[in-house]
Amino acid sequence: MIAQSVAGPPQTRYISKGWERPLPDSGCTGKSGVNMNPSPKPPGSQASATKRRCVLVVEDEFLIRYMLCEELRDAGYQVIEACDAAEAISFLKTVSPDLIISDVRMPGALDGLDLLARVREDSSTLPVIIISGHLLPAQAMIEGATHFVAKPYLLGAVVEAVDKAIGGRIDRSR
Repeated sequence: MIAQSVAGPPQTRYISKGWERPLPDSGCTGKSGVNMNPSPKPPGSQASATKRRCVLVVEDEFLIRYMLCEELRDAGYQVIEACDAAEAISFLKTVSPDLIISDVRMPGALDGLDLLARVREDSSTLPVIIISGHLLPAQAMIEGATHFVAKPYLLGAVVEAVDKAIGGRIDRSR
């Protein structure tokens, strides 16, 4: 859920299952092509000619999501977090990530495979990495996943899969 801006420079806050954190300048553009979370630039600085790739991480387990998102940020990616498939679908109405990483089993009416099916209805080319300890890789690929990572996993293996799926960390074409 996106909460209203706080006083001062425009800031969007992200609240998920009671945890509140500021969204960094995601570099993710909305459907209109406008940066959804612009951060003010320090005086005298110039905007970079490159844009960091945006990854939407969908994971209901807070600590797993936190660790994965921090690893991706450390690797140079911009990250948007969603705690379930419904929240991810809500974000996808306004944000265009370069890749989605989703767990399969999550609370709510929709699971990760339902999210994947909805994404495939809109885009056959958006890379989706499915993460699960309960699904066979072949099942995920049949459903349309770009890549499958089995739980438990090493964080570096997920970053590697992201690098492979979207061709590197810096998007120089935008």
